[in-house]
Amino acid sequence: MARTATRLGLTTGPRIAQACCLGMASVVLAAGACSRPSSENIVLWKTTEKGPEKLHDALGDHAVAPRLRAEAAVALVDIGRSGEVDELLAGAPADDRAEIFKTLEPTYEVAMKDPAPEKALAYRDALFSLRKDAAPDDQKRIDAALLPVLEADLKAGKLRQGQHSLDKMLSAIGTDAGAMLVRVLSDPEVPYFQAAELLAKVGDDGARDRGAAALVARAPKIKAADKQHPDKFYKALGGLGGPTAVKQLEAESAGTEKDRALLATRALGERRDPAVLPFAIKVASDSKADKAVRDEMFGVVEGIGGLEAEKGLLGIISSDKEEIVRYRAFESVLAARKAEGILPALEAFPASATYKKVDVDDLLVKLIEKIGAPARPALVAALASRVPLARMTAVMALEQIGRAPDAPALDKLAGDSSPVKGFPAGDTVGKEAAQAAEVVRKKS
Repeated sequence: MARTATRLGLTTGPRIAQACCLGMASVVLAAGACSRPSSENIVLWKTTEKGPEKLHDALGDHAVAPRLRAEAAVALVDIGRSGEVDELLAGAPADDRAEIFKTLEPTYEVAMKDPAPEKALAYRDALFSLRKDAAPDDQKRIDAALLPVLEADLKAGKLRQGQHSLDKMLSAIGTDAGAMLVRVLSDPEVPYFQAAELLAKVGDDGARDRGAAALVARAPKIKAADKQHPDKFYKALGGLGGPTAVKQLEAESAGTEKDRALLATRALGERRDPAVLPFAIKVASDSKADKAVRDEMFGVVEGIGGLEAEKGLLGIISSDKEEIVRYRAFESVLAARKAEGILPALEAFPASATYKKVDVDDLLVKLIEKIGAPARPALVAALASRVPLARMTAVMALEQIGRAPDAPALDKLAGDSSPVKGFPAGDTVGKEAAQAAEVVRKKS
């Protein structure tokens, strides 16, 4: 028994040690295998605490096979860490990116069709992120993958903003994006508003005009369906602009349906298109035009602005028979031209008209005050105008917004005995100027 025991002890001990050593080696080997990038490990790392760090390292490691690096990128996007993917790929050598792209692009393309909306959106953004550093041919491949998905979502009314704005994506894609949006607008059975807004922002002149033509063709059906929100159609059409839209909107602004005429008039101002200006000035000048439409048309002129707008508005100030219209035109000049419009607008008022001091204060001076300090040089220049109304208005406005350096210019008018027709007797330009000079002298 002793021999057996001894023999067993001598023979069994080393075997047990050997087994233990083998066991420890297996553990070490297993641990090493679990820490190396592989398809299986990448799937596992998505679910572990330290997994995201390992995925990050795998994607950034030049020694890891490009296919596995692409799988790591997909896994990072899948767990909501797409920003890391963009950063790591941007910093990778061009050759590395090109190799990773071979696996990553088709994988993203499939993944962005995931039935889960959040997943699909994440992969759509991830695919577009690849575009920035991709070769031209690869960019075309990405565009060809993105556009059908965007088009399908637009037609379903489910297109959402993601990490990359839709404007940015479609602008980068360019002409093909414009053509896609026109196709959407041409389909009478699908929502139109988002496609129209996007085309207004990213389309070239030709695409926008084709989109507008498509909307005009759909107008009867759209108007019937949008009775609760009729402004949407006009806003969309005005945003697209171009000859077709302008022709349609001008015709409707002159129509007999007052509500739609107002909507069409506002829509004419959406793009601030100079081509609209002659029509807008014509309507604003027309005493027979609907008053509400006429007032809105002044707003269109203001938005377009420029010297031609000023010229048209000065013509209204100098010739319109209604004083309220002349004052409205003055307001539009200041809105369009700011301080530059003050002197020419004041000098355009007819010399033969009568002006109440309270009206000059409320409808001229107060509007100038809103411009603030930038108006002061124009007002000082107006003090030398040949027109008494211009000098008087400038004096009254400087009393409100002038400063001490303006006092000498006001002092020069102290002897000006010119009246303004309609002002209280004895209320001359000189009297107002002397009073204003005293007031501004006290302002620093």
